[in-house]
Amino acid sequence: MKILHFTDPIEFQNRTRELLLENETENNLPLGILTSLVAGEFLEKPPYLSLVEEGELRLAMICTPPYPVLFTYHVSPISTKLLEAVLADLAEKLGENFTGITGNKTLTAELARIWQDISPGEAELKMAMRIYRLDQVDPVSGVPGRLRSAEYRDKALLLEWFTNFHRDSLGGEPDPGRVEKQVDRYFNASPGQRGLMLWEVQGQLVSMAGYSGPTPNGIRIGAVFTPRELRKKGFASACTAGLSQALLNRGFKHCFLFTDLLNPISNHIYQQIGYKPVCDVDQYQFIRKGLKGS
Repeated sequence: MKILHFTDPIEFQNRTRELLLENETENNLPLGILTSLVAGEFLEKPPYLSLVEEGELRLAMICTPPYPVLFTYHVSPISTKLLEAVLADLAEKLGENFTGITGNKTLTAELARIWQDISPGEAELKMAMRIYRLDQVDPVSGVPGRLRSAEYRDKALLLEWFTNFHRDSLGGEPDPGRVEKQVDRYFNASPGQRGLMLWEVQGQLVSMAGYSGPTPNGIRIGAVFTPRELRKKGFASACTAGLSQALLNRGFKHCFLFTDLLNPISNHIYQQIGYKPVCDVDQYQFIRKGLKGS
């Protein structure tokens, strides 16, 4: 078994492309993050890029601190010994930046179990998610308004909305500087790489949805948000459906999105506009206190 590390996102992308594209929908997040790294995003801290070879390419990991480590989707069994070596390598190379993991539900559960065996630290399930894919939009009717691109004059409102989006989806108080970087990333990126759309009703902005992380055949929808006082009016459905259709019109074959399984309303809404469930993904927070025996 060999764990190989990379500093060049392009080289890593070339080495892992075949593995990632075996399950493009399941791997849409690591594929999209790699595209963003190649485009020069997420480079505030050096990314962790590694793959594991065991006769063949078995696993790939991506981390853009301070975010959790992304594991590629896999279907074949991976030995406990291999996963122990991977976790030890992550702990050594990332140090305090090793905050958790995101990936296939079965794989992350096994990694969390092993982490608690080899470390006095803890592994806490932070979010249970489901990946959906859309190939054709079921249009939304009866909702007033129109879709338009976000503009820089909207920034103050978007900072407020993204702050509340993080409060709703992740809990706790988000770092204002991190929120502003996230908003600026939408304004500074190429429209083919990332963008933010707003739903407007008679001059009032009522909902937003963003897109990012293109893969060879698809692109990811995210940051869907409607202020509490404006919910249950169909604005998020109309905004997401409109954005999804616009992206399909650009030539993408699929749109992907992640949902929180504890939010049955959003899961139902997305299915109504044509999104189909594909697989489940879990995110664990790792509380690192040092490896046993170190």
